Order: sequence, then C-alpha cells, then structure tokens
Amino acid sequence: MRNLLAVLVFVLLTSSSSPAQDPGAQAAQQALQQAQQDAMQAQQFAMQAAQQAQQDAQRAQQDAMNAANAASFGPYLGLAAPPKFSIKPGTLSSPTKVKLTDSTRGAIIYYTTDGWTPTAASHRYIGPITIDSTTNLQVVAIAPYYVRSMVASAVYTFPNSATPPEQGSSSTSANPACIPVHLVFAQDVTSKTAEIGDKVLLTLADDLTVNDAVIAHKGDSATVTVTQVEKTGAGGAPGEIDFQVDPLHTSLGLVTLRGAATLEGQASPPNAAVLIPVVGPLALFHHGKDADIKSGTPFTAYLIPPDLAAAH
Repeated sequence: MRNLLAVLVFVLLTSSSSPAQDPGAQAAQQALQQAQQDAMQAQQFAMQAAQQAQQDAQRAQQDAMNAANAASFGPYLGLAAPPKFSIKPGTLSSPTKVKLTDSTRGAIIYYTTDGWTPTAASHRYIGPITIDSTTNLQVVAIAPYYVRSMVASAVYTFPNSATPPEQGSSSTSANPACIPVHLVFAQDVTSKTAEIGDKVLLTLADDLTVNDAVIAHKGDSATVTVTQVEKTGAGGAPGEIDFQVDPLHTSLGLVTLRGAATLEGQASPPNAAVLIPVVGPLALFHHGKDADIKSGTPFTAYLIPPDLAAAH
C-alpha cells in the first residue's frame, strides 16, 4: 500500500511539473498537418488529371490520324500512274513535239512549263507540246477513284537558250487581252514554316505599262497570300504551298491582279508505285520533301483591262 501511494505521488508531481500545452498551438499544429495532407492529395489528383489528359490527347491524335487516313485513302484505289514523256529529258537541237501518255483509266493530264506544280486549273493536255526553248515541263494525272499522281517532270535544254519568260499557272493567261505582270519573289518561303494567310513579298521584275504609260515601276513591292499549306507527311507525302497574288498599288490606285500557283515538294513514298500507308515503323517516319520557293523565283500574274476601271 505504501508503494502504491508513492507511485501516485510521483505521477501527480510529474504531471504538475509539466507545462500545459497551449490550446492555440495545438490547433495550429493540427491545421498545418491537415493542410499538408490536403496539399499532397491535391498534388496526386493533379498528377492523375495530367496523365489522363495526356492519354486523352494521344487517343484523340490517333483517332484523327485514323480518320485522316480513312478519308484520304479509303475510297480510292491508289495513286494514279505518273504520266510518261515520249521524249527523254535532256538537250535538244531543234524544236520537238513531246507527247504525254498515262496508263490509268480515265486519267486527264495537266501540265505547266513555268516550274510551278500543275493542278486542275493548269493547261489540259490535248495534244503534243512543242518544245522550242529551254523548258521545265511538269505534268500530273487526275483520274476517277484515284489519288492524283505524283508530279513527273522533264527539263529540255536548248544550247544558247535561256529559260523562257514565266507563263504563270492561271487560266487568265489564255486571254489575249491580259497584260502580263512579271514578278520576282523577294523572300524565301517553305512549307515547313508557312501558314495560311501569310503575306509574301515580291517585287516587279519590269515596269508595268498600260496604254504606253508606266503605272508601276521595276522594283516596286507586291505581295501574294498563302492560301494552303501541306506539311510533309507519313508515307512519303511531300510539302505543298498554294498562293494567290494580291492587288497591286499603282499610280492609278489599287488594281486587281489575277494569278495563283502551287508548288509541291518531291514525294518519296516507300513504294514508288502507290502512295498508300505501308505497315511498319519505317513507313510512318518516311516523309517527302518540303516545298521551297527561293528568293529570286519568277512568277507571272495578269492584269485584265476591265479591272482597271475598278482601280481606286
């Protein structure tokens, strides 16, 4: 009994000698611990949300690629065969007629002689093409149920013959009333970085004369607007740039020019016969070449006389 009393006295003395904990400090400590737990939970939730968002983005990207592939290649039989030339490219000594043929059923051949990529708005092949000066002949085939063919090109060189003036790719060039406006690109443009709506600077290569009066001088500024850009893609798809010429500032005011062109890079598909997705990692990362327009590249637009009345 005496020992039990001694223990009780010791406990009472010990508890009385310990300072009582401040209730405010205790509450603050508990609040700090709760805040730390809440922060850890919030961080975990944020990490989970980020991972989920990344997975959703990857899934959406894959779905978009699958949809694009289905839209691009699903309804088609393949790539139209590239047209063939009756005369091999090289040096010619006399005017020569070049015939174009294509093995794809229903194919229509379009061509340019100015270095720009042919489109359905370019010259349609309806008979032999006379080559009587240095010419860069580019052709494509468009056929029902087929993707447009790759561009086939042939450069014919005549001794002591310079490259002929650019003819442009606009159908207005066939109108004899059109006044050619010779332009030169004043900056580089590439499908790798170009965007739709970009303004590209050009300059006049010659004085622009209307009714024996110069309305714009050589070296004056002009612009074109990028209307479409295609990046290089899997399967060897090349880059592409489409553009159209903007109105030109002249002494008569702002006049409308007509002209548009397309430049496509070199395609390099895994299979040279058909441009279709090929299973395998090499095909997925195999891209074509960018479309590059270099400073100094000539381009011809056209001024239609009735448009002069609209100058303001």
